[in-house]
Amino acid sequence: MSQAAFDDRVAAYAQSPTHREGPTLDLTRAFARAHPGDLVLDVSTGTGFTAHALAATPTLVVAADIAPNMLRHTRAAAPCEIRVVQTDTHTLAFADRTFDVVTCRHAFHHYQDGRTALGEMTRVVRPGGRVVITDTISPDDAHVAEAMHEIESLRDPSHVCNRYAGQILDLMADVGLSIERNTGTRTAQDFDGWCSRTGVSDDLRQQLWRAFTEDARVRAAFDARETGDGRRFNWPVLVAAGVRRT
Repeated sequence: MSQAAFDDRVAAYAQSPTHREGPTLDLTRAFARAHPGDLVLDVSTGTGFTAHALAATPTLVVAADIAPNMLRHTRAAAPCEIRVVQTDTHTLAFADRTFDVVTCRHAFHHYQDGRTALGEMTRVVRPGGRVVITDTISPDDAHVAEAMHEIESLRDPSHVCNRYAGQILDLMADVGLSIERNTGTRTAQDFDGWCSRTGVSDDLRQQLWRAFTEDARVRAAFDARETGDGRRFNWPVLVAAGVRRT
């Protein structure tokens, strides 16, 4: 995940309903089980919607991101005082066993090395503390999963890969987390807003919509459709909480 890929997207992400609200935010907050006074880290915070929601507990929240413009927005828009730290999730700038809870929402598919990033999240949480991963995932159908990867890569060059749910759960276990709970959900997307967040051209926008709709299996898997309010689709999402064993 590069700083440059996100520093010029602050306004678009700040207006994104997918990031601002919805079932993935509610589930992330519920799975975090943060208590008043807990020290919570939200990594790859972007424009800070997850950090802001967790700060309402009230907890002591640190919002971390590689992009300084994202962090400036996160701090300015926070409903209460939070700390922001510029750092790469692959090499978090915190001591071992610092936090009670670590969250990562809608960012895992951008990581070049998911195991290293998860290892860092686990390193900085205390034993018995909780790491919550919320991210879009590949469907079980390999054909549809390949189409999803191609669509995501065309729309956003910073995309690395959508893992299968089982791959994320296995990675969590590998780095020392006991899976406490996990669930699948879906995040509703407005197609044109989703395209606008990464500034795709009109020609690419039409190419992407064809990729969603010309293959019946892909169209059905992501519920791609045109409505009176515009073009819409759904991405599958995993929300998983793991507890650090030692």
